[in-house]
Amino acid sequence: MGQILFFYGSVAILVLFLVKGFETVQVSSCQVDCKNITCPVYCNCTETRVSCHNKNLTYIPRVPCGITHLNLSNSNISILSINEINNLTCSFENLTHLSLRDCKITLFVGDVFTNLKQLEVLDLSFNKLLSSQKENFQTLQTALGSLNGAPLRHLKLDHLLIQNGEIFKYFEGRNLTHLSMRENQIIEFNDKILQNFTKLVHLDLHDNWINKINLSSGIETLELFNLSHNQINIFPPVFCDNQTGKTRYTHLKNLDLSWNQIIVPYSQNWNCLKTLETLNLSRNDMEDITNDSFTNLTSLRTLILSEMRFSMRRIRREALKSDSLRCLDLSGNGLNFENPKEVDDNVFLYMPSLTSLDVSDNDLGSDGAKILTNLSHLETLIMSHVYLRLLPDDFLGHFPNLRYLDLSRNKIEQFSLEAFQNVGKLELLNMSDNLISNFPVPPLPSATLKNLKTFNFAYNYFICDCEIVKLRKWIKNVLSDPNKTNLISGYPDQYRCYKPQPLHQVLLKDAEPAHCKHTKYELVLSVVCSVSICFVCTVLIVVGYIYRWKIRLFLHTIAHKKDGGYHPLTYKFEYNTYVVYAEKDSAWVIHDLLKDLEEAKYKVYTKDRDSVPGVARCDEIVDNIYKSKTVILVLSKNFTACQWCIYQLNVAQARAVTLGPHFLIPVLLEGIDTKHMKKSVQHLFRTSTPIEWARQSTKNKLFWTELKTALNAELNDDFEETGYQSYNGEYASIVT
Repeated sequence: MGQILFFYGSVAILVLFLVKGFETVQVSSCQVDCKNITCPVYCNCTETRVSCHNKNLTYIPRVPCGITHLNLSNSNISILSINEINNLTCSFENLTHLSLRDCKITLFVGDVFTNLKQLEVLDLSFNKLLSSQKENFQTLQTALGSLNGAPLRHLKLDHLLIQNGEIFKYFEGRNLTHLSMRENQIIEFNDKILQNFTKLVHLDLHDNWINKINLSSGIETLELFNLSHNQINIFPPVFCDNQTGKTRYTHLKNLDLSWNQIIVPYSQNWNCLKTLETLNLSRNDMEDITNDSFTNLTSLRTLILSEMRFSMRRIRREALKSDSLRCLDLSGNGLNFENPKEVDDNVFLYMPSLTSLDVSDNDLGSDGAKILTNLSHLETLIMSHVYLRLLPDDFLGHFPNLRYLDLSRNKIEQFSLEAFQNVGKLELLNMSDNLISNFPVPPLPSATLKNLKTFNFAYNYFICDCEIVKLRKWIKNVLSDPNKTNLISGYPDQYRCYKPQPLHQVLLKDAEPAHCKHTKYELVLSVVCSVSICFVCTVLIVVGYIYRWKIRLFLHTIAHKKDGGYHPLTYKFEYNTYVVYAEKDSAWVIHDLLKDLEEAKYKVYTKDRDSVPGVARCDEIVDNIYKSKTVILVLSKNFTACQWCIYQLNVAQARAVTLGPHFLIPVLLEGIDTKHMKKSVQHLFRTSTPIEWARQSTKNKLFWTELKTALNAELNDDFEETGYQSYNGEYASIVT
């Protein structure tokens, strides 16, 4: 018995020795393989990270042991084979993050990722894997299947020209939490292809070609679903089972469907999403938001319904009804808040928890802001470019919790201290790009100023008179406070004088109005002279009124005798251009068009700024059009509805008969339905091509180039147009 035990014991010791020897050999081999390798001169290395980004490598380099992160993006690895990846077996046995982004890979050979047993994050985006050759598609399938042995959590497959989900034929995705397939060519999406991805939290299908979508299988763990920039034209995709009314997307929190072609929102298809917190529907083609569209989304916190200017026509009374909603974005819809047929007067009555509201780029007019006064819990209110002319003294008092207020790009001309009397929690106030010429001093009450961190009132129409000295002194005192050194945003570079002309575009801090330095004698003398002039003018006015008919007869007789009863009229060009625009488009004309042209030294005539009081409007229009080398027509829906714009267009078209077609420069501010066009506007579109304005900065550069080219078209600067003014009738007329 003892011999048997000794025999088995000896065998056991021998086996342990052999196993131990084998393990030692393997570890030693791996260590010997990479322990003497140093960081390649063209890479950046730390103890656990190697970055060879943008080095145009054609292979995977050998690097020191123990790294966890390898970045090879922007390389030139055409074909990735198992032999290349074998370099990772020792040096990268701890590798968790690998980036092969934009490496020009066109083909995988074999199960290339089999040996990467610790890989958690892989980026294959922006390669050239899928061409017209079928084998390229199959090699991607095989390569992804070789990842099943790794605990992969994040996978990026952006911009690979993928057309369907069959790439996951061999990939199980058991540990995957984040999957990104942006900027591919997927046309039809069925969530069944991801049914084995039982831990998926984030799915990004942004910027594909999806127009068919099936969500019947469901992804229970999914929290963020991005379907933006696709071609979905029915909405919503059916998240709710038609029979049970339930959904398998039981954890979905963020749903992005922006930049699609959705026309009608069927709320019954999304009512089951009880966990949804953020819903983005911006840049779709919705026309009418019906009642109770979002009421059953009981966890909804943020709703974005912005940038639908060319489609949105109506928001009904209880369309936005929600007890849970905190943030609402209605910007860029071009809605008229004063018209109850577009926005119901009580539309904001049913959002008791709302704390943030953006209504920018709509039309609140003079009274539209009144429908906001029920939102007493607001902390953020953005009202940029809403055609606001006046800030009522009692308006902001309805929002005692307000912290962020944006009133920029409006037409506010003045405001009083009382307007900000009850907003003591305000931290940011933006009143830039308005028409305010004289700010009160101080501009804000001390209680409001106490918590304020940013105050922006740049690009206003500052009149640099004696009062500006007081404002400048107030600014200096505020900025001297160590806690308020950055309070005035953009100061001093963005604060310039608008008037008087000698100080035009001079910085506020450098403006020195000369007439503010009167002596006591000069002041008394100026008062005496002013009183004397007023007395003489009063006497002349009274005498002129008493003998007004005799004076008119005398002047008429003299004018009739001179030059045989006719008086020659000569027009010389005084302006580079005359701008015709509707009043509702004046903010764009003032802040964009006029500002840019005058910075380029063009002399521009606009009615709001250059009209002379007391002159008949018709006469002034004719006279100044004849004094202008060109006429810019700012075409919009507001233009076609404005009778004065049509009158100016008719005068300009008559003038163009003499000066030629280059005299008219049409600028298209927004799309116009042909059924709303007058015949004169239709004729303009048939005979000329408008220069189109767009929001994108790149397109705006083209806009300014085309506009200035049109303005610089050759025209004889010495040209004079002569007509004759007749005195034979009661009213003067121009005869050419």
